[in-house]
Amino acid sequence: MSVEKIGATAVLHLFWILAFAGVGTAQNSSGGLLASSEAETAPSFYADVLPVFQKNCVDCHRTNAPDVGGITAPMSLMTYAEAYRWAPRIKRALESGYMPPWGAHVQHKGTFKDERYIDDADKETVIAWVDAGAPEGETPEGASPSESATLLEDTKEGSGRGLTGWWIGEPDLVVEFEQPVHVPDSVQDWQPTFHMPVPEGAHTEAKWISKAELRPGGPWVHHIVSSHMGVGVPGRGPFTYPEGWGVLLPEDPYITTNMHYHKTPGPGSAVEDLTRAGFLFYEPGDVIDYIVDTDLNFTTRFVIPAGDPNYEVKHQRPFEEDTYLLSLGPHMHLRGKAMRYQLEYPDGKTETLLWVPDYDFNWQFLYEYEEPLFVPAGSKLHMTWWFDNSAGNPNNPNPAAEVVYGAETTDEMANARIYFAPATPRGIVVGEEIPEELLRAAEAREAQRRRRISAQMGRGRK
Repeated sequence: MSVEKIGATAVLHLFWILAFAGVGTAQNSSGGLLASSEAETAPSFYADVLPVFQKNCVDCHRTNAPDVGGITAPMSLMTYAEAYRWAPRIKRALESGYMPPWGAHVQHKGTFKDERYIDDADKETVIAWVDAGAPEGETPEGASPSESATLLEDTKEGSGRGLTGWWIGEPDLVVEFEQPVHVPDSVQDWQPTFHMPVPEGAHTEAKWISKAELRPGGPWVHHIVSSHMGVGVPGRGPFTYPEGWGVLLPEDPYITTNMHYHKTPGPGSAVEDLTRAGFLFYEPGDVIDYIVDTDLNFTTRFVIPAGDPNYEVKHQRPFEEDTYLLSLGPHMHLRGKAMRYQLEYPDGKTETLLWVPDYDFNWQFLYEYEEPLFVPAGSKLHMTWWFDNSAGNPNNPNPAAEVVYGAETTDEMANARIYFAPATPRGIVVGEEIPEELLRAAEAREAQRRRRISAQMGRGRK
């Protein structure tokens, strides 16, 4: 089935199900059921497999699973009954490498937060469990199955994820569309700009954002862009800034949000979207040293030839002052193949900051450093994108067409967003009067962004 037929971001749901495709009961490598004596020595769910799921999977695969850029996991792996039902599909997803999803090459292991590299030993444990018939085993300390899952869930750091429906926990401020947005039958690509009103009395003074989360209303949301909420794309979770890093949210009656909807037009294809966003703020007495800024780092100067399987695009950006680099967010569309960030230091030494060898439009991760990277003044960031516009790309909507930079999903983009801050600490104490120049600068940046969005996108195209 082609992407054209089912819609670009909706295809992620199909991919997720196909990743677990498989039928029948658990089998050994030769296709037969294991003997009971072999099963007795095999890994069991409670003793061996649930801890692996807890370590690698249940941030998404859980009851009340959090929204990840408009998608949610199709099942919880916290209970034996659910995991047993999906066991053959879990094996297939692990063997194919589709799960857990993570685009950064293994050379970056240990570099970025929330990385999703599953250890070979963990993978082998789960596969051996499936091959043995997925035995349940003894529950921990005699607890019931439901109690066992709860006990393990409660011991996991950050277990609040998903319990409120928000990854960030219960927000201090929630905004949403004034009313659901109707995306008509006729729409294929539409890029409107909306205002999310701030509830009266909910935000009466400027505050520093520590966490922000976008919750798209469905898989047909190609992306969301907001200066305060960041970027929402399929597969991307919330923004959680390191301690001392933040974004200033001025007092404002609304939040500006640029949406991009993409679906297959036709009778019965209309949808309703009620996108929401949540914020957590720093508390009085906290100190803000680094004010987060962002740069899209894009180039429009390319034409991808029809049928080209490996078209290369390059761009570079200088750093004029000492900077801390917080995170990296590559972005392409359906023909995106691979992407690389390289840093050239003032002495000429180069370092690969991020290598994504198999870019997947359906999993557009933001790669956040475990520790922000210091970039000295005089460095240059070199960015390279590769595109596959051939018939060998199963996601390619039209291999016979030349492709240029454009807003529609069937166009292409070569973006390499970064989040960063000047390296000199600011020492701003939350709760004290915000320096006037910072407040005015935040307001001016927002006004400029609103004007730019209005000029570039307007009400978009239907």
